[in-house]
Amino acid sequence: MRSLLQRYTAGMATYVATAAEAPLLDIEELGRLAITDDISLDEIAGLHEGAALALSDRGVPINQPEIIRRMSACLSALMVSAAVAYRTKIDLLEQHRQQERDRTERDRQRLETLGQFVGSVAHELNNLLQPVRGMTELMLADLPGKPPERADLETVEACAIQAVSVIQGILAYVRRETIAPQSLAFGAAVATACTFIRPMLREPFEVAIRDHDTRILALQGELTQILLNLLQNAVQAGATRMRVEVDRIGGDWAVGGAPARMRLRVTDDGQGMSAAVAARALDPYFTTKASGQGTGLGLAIVRSIVLGWSGDLQLQSEPGRGTTVSLLLPVAAG
Repeated sequence: MRSLLQRYTAGMATYVATAAEAPLLDIEELGRLAITDDISLDEIAGLHEGAALALSDRGVPINQPEIIRRMSACLSALMVSAAVAYRTKIDLLEQHRQQERDRTERDRQRLETLGQFVGSVAHELNNLLQPVRGMTELMLADLPGKPPERADLETVEACAIQAVSVIQGILAYVRRETIAPQSLAFGAAVATACTFIRPMLREPFEVAIRDHDTRILALQGELTQILLNLLQNAVQAGATRMRVEVDRIGGDWAVGGAPARMRLRVTDDGQGMSAAVAARALDPYFTTKASGQGTGLGLAIVRSIVLGWSGDLQLQSEPGRGTTVSLLLPVAAG
């Protein structure tokens, strides 16, 4: 404010002395600059009183009619330019807010359209999966003993069941539905999911489970979907080494520690992400893949599922140094 007051006082003194046009132009610019610096209109108007007192101290006869007229012209130039700049600023802010509202509405419509499309696809897939499951069950029932074919048929049946679960998870996400989680021995559930996923990936991955028995509230199908998404992302990022780890952290109340949580970490040595990309990686529809190669929903669905379990998701990544995704999940009571 001090520099603005000094500039306004100098401009008004020059105009009062010369009645030249240039000082008024400078005062108009001063009004616009004050609005840019988020100075209120009341504070801007207060500059005039300070400048008038400064001129009076210099011996300028501020009570003479012509001097009063010229000082009023300075005040008018200052406040009119400030008011116009303020109105322009408000219009720009409102335009930005409207753009945000429009973007939100487009996202809502896009999600609604996606939900309708996924619903129709899910219906068709369910129709196709029913005979697969039914015929597989019949073939298993007809097989005596445990011939080698039984393991293959059991895999087909498990894949069909998991496909239905994945479809239900996607539907729940796009329709914002909530499916009540169940008590699961987390380490054992991760081991089951990894056994199911291994045949689907072209790259092997390590599994280290340090706690098999601690229970959390989750869904087996959604857990499998999470691991499949994370491991597929790692493969697509060029990873040749991947590791799934499960352990229990916290829970040392005696020393004021955090509550106990189960941690699932998926680590890879892929190409990694820059800080800017990592900051948006969990946003719906954000993808760095070429057109037609990704929807941008994978990590968004993972985060949605984890939040539904009252958990937290952390993402660490650096270009050329791979990515680590950590899921922190509360231990079930009892």
